[in-house]
Amino acid sequence: MNASRIPLPPNGPTPRQLSVRHRASRLYLHGAVRLAANSFFRFTHRASRSDALWSHSERVWLGSKTFLNWAMCDTGIDMPWLVANAADAPDTESKLQKAVRAELVAYWAEQLDALPRKSTPTWQPLP
Repeated sequence: MNASRIPLPPNGPTPRQLSVRHRASRLYLHGAVRLAANSFFRFTHRASRSDALWSHSERVWLGSKTFLNWAMCDTGIDMPWLVANAADAPDTESKLQKAVRAELVAYWAEQLDALPRKSTPTWQPLP
């Protein structure tokens, strides 16, 4: 993909974003999205009573809506920008957005299936 078509994060990329983007550029989109998601969220457990995941880096239970919103829209993450240079990234911004979102949805489902359950802490997850 022509990475110049994907705008930089509004306040410029952080060192963390630059590092993840550099590592992700060596992968195909599937692996690049997973690398970036693992780097920013580091999910370690799933909730025993809801479809929420514990983000070790954010120290919060996240629901899928919050996860997708943060991954796609938070300027400190900006997943589409992070993976825009992946080997098979789509060639337009709208196609890239759709492809990244689809990969994130699949990643979420994989994490819900794979991670061990944890019943504590008992506070409610973000949606």
